[in-house]
Amino acid sequence: MQVQSYFSSLDSLDGELATLNLGPTHPATHGIFQNVLKMDGEKIVHAEPTIGYIHRAFEKLAERRPYNQITPITDRLNYCSSPINNMGWHMTVEKLIKTELPKRVEYLRVIIMELARIADHLVCNSVIAVDTGAMTGFLYVFQWREFIYEIYEEICGARLTTNIGRIGGFERPFNETVWRKINHLLKELPNGLKEFETLVMRNRIFMDRTQGIGVISKEDAIAWSLSGPMARASGIKRDVRKDFPYLCYAD
Repeated sequence: MQVQSYFSSLDSLDGELATLNLGPTHPATHGIFQNVLKMDGEKIVHAEPTIGYIHRAFEKLAERRPYNQITPITDRLNYCSSPINNMGWHMTVEKLIKTELPKRVEYLRVIIMELARIADHLVCNSVIAVDTGAMTGFLYVFQWREFIYEIYEEICGARLTTNIGRIGGFERPFNETVWRKINHLLKELPNGLKEFETLVMRNRIFMDRTQGIGVISKEDAIAWSLSGPMARASGIKRDVRKDFPYLCYAD
């Protein structure tokens, strides 16, 4: 009873908010931005983000380049899923010049974009485990990201910044090695994800540090224009690939 009374009295004290400088050198921010936080205990009550630490003037670099030479610049917009950036740029130019794609090109693009999406989500989910003390799960998942990079390399010769695809088409068809690796990925990745889930969801440290923390309501997700998995996790039934299909997603 004395211990409970002591902590109850601490909770009722009105103290000053603590200031926490998170980044740009904090391990969780990786040098890309700074966040000055006001903390009430472990609750964040105010945040002042500073972005631009990796600003590289992409738009300025693109001003005097032909359309095809801008593709390598788009690689750097998000190096975890470079092919999606490449395809987004190609689709923009194709819409501008009113070019129709062969159906085969649409399917090749969707395949490589979905591989990139998988690689990106693998990193996002496994890095959360690293930042919360569950390093082993990260290693189990990262091998599959590396396997996808091997597929990239077989297609275009690059692993990270791919410069893949071309405006109005695709530079080459997938060879037999690419199809074989894609089939292997589809067969084995579900087992790898089950291993990751087992390692992480049964990790007490990970669960204590994430369960019920940072929950975003549906209303806040809409107000803050969240998209993708974050929006769907907040209960928003929106997937652009289904709601506004492009390429061959409608098929």
